[in-house]
Amino acid sequence: MRLPGVKIVFPLALSLMLFTVALAQEKKLEKLRVGGGSASATQLTMWLAKEGGYYEKQGLNVEAISIPGSSLVLQAMLAGELPIIQLGGAASIQANLAGADTVIVATIVRKFLFWIYGRPEIGRMEDLKGKVFGTTRFGSLSDLASRFALRSYGIDPERDITMVQTGGPAETVAAMMTGKVQAAALSPPATLQAKKVKLKELLDMSKLDAEYHINGVVTTRRFLRSNEDTVRRFLRAYIEGAVRAQKDKSFALKAMAKIFRTDDREVLEESYDMIVKTNFAIPPYPSLPGIASLLQGLEKSNPKAKGAKPEDFADGRLVREIEQSGFIKNLQQ
Repeated sequence: MRLPGVKIVFPLALSLMLFTVALAQEKKLEKLRVGGGSASATQLTMWLAKEGGYYEKQGLNVEAISIPGSSLVLQAMLAGELPIIQLGGAASIQANLAGADTVIVATIVRKFLFWIYGRPEIGRMEDLKGKVFGTTRFGSLSDLASRFALRSYGIDPERDITMVQTGGPAETVAAMMTGKVQAAALSPPATLQAKKVKLKELLDMSKLDAEYHINGVVTTRRFLRSNEDTVRRFLRAYIEGAVRAQKDKSFALKAMAKIFRTDDREVLEESYDMIVKTNFAIPPYPSLPGIASLLQGLEKSNPKAKGAKPEDFADGRLVREIEQSGFIKNLQQ
C-alpha cells in the first residue's frame, strides 16, 4: 500500500540532501587569490586551469586576477594580497636580491618567444647597427629579449643602436610602419599584424640556444613553508591546464577566445601554434640555466647578482614530486 504524498516527499528530501552535499563540498574548497600579467599567450596557463575547472578539482576556489605590469603583480604578492603569482623575467630575482624571500617554483615558458621584425629595407640583423630599435617599455621582457638578441649578433644595445619606448605591441608595429623605428621584438598576435603589413622577419628568437625564465609560478618561501600543500595543488591544476591545452586544441582556442576577448581565428591560431602547442615546457621545472642568464644580465646594474647561485632563487621540489607521482604522465597519455 502506498502512502499519499510519498512521490512528492521523496524527491524533495533527495533534492535537499543533494543540495546539502553540494554546499558542504563548496565549503571545503580553499579560497585562494592568484595574479598574473595581462592575458597574453605566454601568460595563458593560469587562466587555462581556471577555464578547465582544474583548481576546483584540486580543492581550490581560485580567484585569478589580471594585473598588467610585473612590478605591480610582485608588489601585490609581497604585500600578502596574492600569495601565488604568475611572473616572468627578472622581477622575482631582483626582489630576492633586494631582500625579499621570493622563489620561483615553476617555469612554463623558457624560450624567448619573440620575433624580431624590421622594415622591408632591413636585410638582416647585422644591418640594424646605427638604426632606431623599438621596445614596449624599458625593463620589460621584450626589452630584455631585444638586448639579448642584439648582443647575439654583435650589436651593443647601448652604443650601436638607439633604443626607444613605443608603448604596446600595436603601437610598436605602427611605429615601424611609419618609419619612427626600424625594428622591434614582437610576440603573437602582434607578429600576425606585422606579417599583414609586410614587415620583414629578421629573427625567430625561439630558435636561439638560450633559456630564460620567461614565465612561470612565483611565491614566497614563507608561504611555501606554511602552505606547501596549497602550492602543490595549485601546481597540479596549473600543469593539467597546460597539458589539456596542448592535447585539446578546441578547448585551448575556446578558452583563448574568452581570455583574449576576440573571435579572430587567425590571432587565436597564431598564438596556439607558436606558443601553447610548441613552447609550453612540461614538466615546468624552474629553469636554472634561465635564472643564470638573468643573473648575468643583472650584474652591471646590481653587484649582488655577480656570483649568486641560480639554486637560491628557485625550488623545483614540488614539480619533481608531481612528476615522480606519475600525475603528468597520466595526463599526457
